[in-house]
Amino acid sequence: MADFVFVKTECETVDVKEEYVEEEVPLMITSNNEMDVKEEVLCELKEEVAGEESSLTETVSNTGVREANILKTQKESKPSKERKQQCDKCDFITYVPNNLKRHKAVKHDGIRYPCDQCDYAATAGSSLKIHKKVKHEGIRYPCDQCEYAATSTGHLKSHKESKHEGIRYPCDQCNYAATQACNLKYHKESRHENIRYNCDQCEYSATQASALKTHKKAKHEGLRYPCDQCEYAATSTVHLKSHKKAKHDGIKYPCDQCAYVASFPRNLNRHRLSQHRDLRNNAS
Repeated sequence: MADFVFVKTECETVDVKEEYVEEEVPLMITSNNEMDVKEEVLCELKEEVAGEESSLTETVSNTGVREANILKTQKESKPSKERKQQCDKCDFITYVPNNLKRHKAVKHDGIRYPCDQCDYAATAGSSLKIHKKVKHEGIRYPCDQCEYAATSTGHLKSHKESKHEGIRYPCDQCNYAATQACNLKYHKESRHENIRYNCDQCEYSATQASALKTHKKAKHEGLRYPCDQCEYAATSTVHLKSHKKAKHDGIKYPCDQCAYVASFPRNLNRHRLSQHRDLRNNAS
């Protein structure tokens, strides 16, 4: 692992910050106090699969960010119906010709851009470039308001908006409010549109395509990520990262309502929901 190189810059793009999740976590949030904890969980799940593809399970944009950017481009351009283009191999629809070309290359032609320093293979040249900077050059973008250091300017911008500026994206169908626009999209799909992604090898059903991909790699392909400090082997890079924080770095998550201290964000969230029901009542 390369030494971290901290770079100070102004961020211009929007990306996703991730936290830890042991399993797929329900997205419903019933109060503002519960929101930050579950947002961390959801963003971590997105980091896991939309962050890493191929053997490392890390792609920068294949599932989440790139899809969101494509939709944003389409909305901003406000194209006519005559310009709508559909993939002749699946249900993918776009108004931007380059998006259709890229979709076919990645989804149907299997085009990849392999890293010459590890087993990672990106779906876009830009993703490979980011991978090298983060994984092999150790570049980081520090927050000027806290100790957080991002792996991209987009992550840093997203972190500042959610943690320091309090920006939220409320659902127009319930009380849920996301810290990321993409998380609001996933929430609506899973909670209000009931979209599911079924595993073709077992009865598992995911609320996100990325979660289904993670499930297949862990449960059916037996992919594991061993800890270099003990005998633990994780089913994902995110789980491994969380394990190291809790077991080897001693990072804890204290409850702001009592003396309880959790080793993982999800455990703290479960504790707050079960032990401090007034949080939920105050939101109604």
